Amino acid sequence: MSKTGNDHPTSRSSWLVTGGAGYIGGHVMQALSETGIPAVLLDIDAISAQKKLTDLSTYENCNVKDKDSLAQVFSRHSIEGVIHLAALKSVEESQRRKDEYFQTNVIGTRNILELMIDFDIKKIIFSSTAAVYDAPPDDNVIDEDSPLKPISYYGQTKLDAEEIISDYAIKYSLSSIILRYFNVGGSFNPDLKDTSLENLIPITISKLKSNQTPEIFGDDYETPDGTAIRDYVDVRDVTEAHMRAIQYLKENTSSHILNIGTGNGYSVREIIDITQEVMGTHKTALIKGRREGDISAITADIARAKNVLDFEAKFGLYDIIQTSIN
Repeated sequence: MSKTGNDHPTSRSSWLVTGGAGYIGGHVMQALSETGIPAVLLDIDAISAQKKLTDLSTYENCNVKDKDSLAQVFSRHSIEGVIHLAALKSVEESQRRKDEYFQTNVIGTRNILELMIDFDIKKIIFSSTAAVYDAPPDDNVIDEDSPLKPISYYGQTKLDAEEIISDYAIKYSLSSIILRYFNVGGSFNPDLKDTSLENLIPITISKLKSNQTPEIFGDDYETPDGTAIRDYVDVRDVTEAHMRAIQYLKENTSSHILNIGTGNGYSVREIIDITQEVMGTHKTALIKGRREGDISAITADIARAKNVLDFEAKFGLYDIIQTSIN
């Protein structure tokens, strides 16, 4: 079921949100609804979004790999711009399923861009990742001009997609905002929280709720406590970055790549200890071997996002953990 329009819309009104039924996508869709910005949710499981977004009236079940079906979606709606979130995102899984990650993350992005050109759509906001960066040898604070050398195939597909977007932006005069998320966590409400158990905080919470021992993958990194360090940013802040990016693209025709993080790093051991503190429990973490594709430490330099979007994170680590538990 979908809201339909003319085959060739003449006015631009809606933002197309690919991956809108996912964790970040759900939060973005809710924010668009609350701010009165019309949106079309596109996802391979868009129907499930009805359970989380009760006021959603426009959705499309579609895979970004299927260009013919995508073209039909573009023809049915009056699209002002695209928020491209649809992707496969597991670092570990990407090492084993490279073709599937390439088809979804790279070819899917190319399909979106080709249809944007066909339908004369000039604005795109792209969901990227800090996994595109090289593992920093000394200073772990990364700005947008830091060396790019993904050590995971997931990161490589995101970098490939970024390069395609940048090429199209130059060739076809598109305006683009590429948001390189660091580690996203937390939730606006329980219906929208991350249930994938791909990330440290939901994994740890799930184990503790089940009276299981939390796990640390690698305690021999070159960090103060031997465990990997990451910058954790609240999904509510990530959502706000999208809202600011939409406003920016309404007023400007330039393109930018921006880190979205907090500028603060926490180790895996610290995350587990703080999560147990919040939950009122204590278990000694089980140490396991490193996972392929994980880097030692990475924290965002957030100056450019502040300069371009006037964005900076408002929520902290305790906010992320607390809203992940509820």
